[in-house]
Amino acid sequence: MLAQGKSRSYVKATLAPLSEMFNHAIEDGHLTANPALRILRRSRAEEGRQIATFLTRGDLGHFLDTCREHFPQHYAFVLLLARTGLRIGEAVAVQWGALDFHNRFIDVRLNWVDGVLTSPKPGRQRHVDMSKMLTKRLQAFQIERKKETLQRGWGEVPAWVFTSRTGTMMDPDNFRARVWPKLLAKAGIRQIRIHDLRHTYGSLLIAQGESLVYVKEQMGHHSIRVTVDTYGHLAPGGNKAAADRLDEPEEPATNRNLSATK
Repeated sequence: MLAQGKSRSYVKATLAPLSEMFNHAIEDGHLTANPALRILRRSRAEEGRQIATFLTRGDLGHFLDTCREHFPQHYAFVLLLARTGLRIGEAVAVQWGALDFHNRFIDVRLNWVDGVLTSPKPGRQRHVDMSKMLTKRLQAFQIERKKETLQRGWGEVPAWVFTSRTGTMMDPDNFRARVWPKLLAKAGIRQIRIHDLRHTYGSLLIAQGESLVYVKEQMGHHSIRVTVDTYGHLAPGGNKAAADRLDEPEEPATNRNLSATK
């Protein structure tokens, strides 16, 4: 069902009665285990083990331009994914109160996973920097949301930055199934996952010389090992000048003392 583009919520609803039937079979002694349990979690794990795909800076620019021109209603969301590296569950759970436009950062507090609102990985909040482009777009998007609130008679602006047509939190599965394939096709980009925007974000930071520690904190990895294993091979070559200094003869102790005094 997932391969056919069905949403995870659709699959979850289908699995529920199947799981109940298997539970009855276990109680009646026909089975020893329920094969319908944890299927969605296993599919998530398998998805996470796929090889990371990165877009080049040029491809990403073209992709964002295509989104802005042909899917303007989704541009702010896609730009946020590309410029922050947030997981899609973290992105749909962003609230206006979590945005600091003055200091330009997002307080990542929540994560939407399999229909449950929980804390971000690895179980703690983090601040993620916003670029100037993203900040300006979200400020403009907030004004647009206020106008929409008046037009639709919602009474007050929804807490969620990205919403459905009724003002509820945006459904990531709906975006994944109905919007993402069309956006890729329009941009002429090969089939990549939404999660690959996160990998693209990390790879571009590394390519421009940012430290692995900064990348770790921005992306919310639970350890630097995850960052190194995923993006370490992309880090620029070592500082050859630093290596060359190892060849220099040791400075006499008297000279070091004089230098310290100065």
